[in-house]
Formats: sequence, structure tokens, C-alpha cells
Amino acid sequence: MYAIAFDLVISDLKKHYGEPYHNAYSEIKKILLQHKFYWIQGSTYATDGDLSILFSAIENLKSIDWFCKSVRDIRAFKIEDYSDFTSKFKEK
Repeated sequence: MYAIAFDLVISDLKKHYGEPYHNAYSEIKKILLQHKFYWIQGSTYATDGDLSILFSAIENLKSIDWFCKSVRDIRAFKIEDYSDFTSKFKEK
């Protein structure tokens, strides 16, 4: 299991993507979904795929000019254990 987390500079995104700039996040999500990633939260996506899936997604994002000009930070990492504690917070 691998993940990609990224942060975009909004002022750069407005300049290089345009308005409405928030549509860029929908485009990124669509691309990552095509590469078998799923949204976790914020700008973090995960996949049950292997490194080749991760590499393919990174290469696809790298080909997008406005993404390259707007990204502040992008990280990829292996998830050893993924535990969802949301239900524990919803219990009364």
C-alpha cells in the first residue's frame, strides 16, 4: 500500500491554472483515480497497488505544467498499517 500527499501554493495555482482554481483538485483526483488511487483526506491519496502504479501516477502528474508550477511539496510513502479510528470517535 502506497500513498501520495501533496501541497499546492494557491497563489501559484491561481496564476498557472486559473479560476476557479479549486477545479484543479478535481482534475488531480480524476487522474489519481485512473491510476487506482483513492482519496483519503485533504490532498492525500492511497493505492493498494505496487511501486509501478505509484511511479505511473507520479509521471502523469509530472506531465501537467500547472501542477509542476504550483506544487510546494509532494511525497510518496509506503503505508505499513492503515487503521481507521473514525468509528471510535462516533461512538457514544
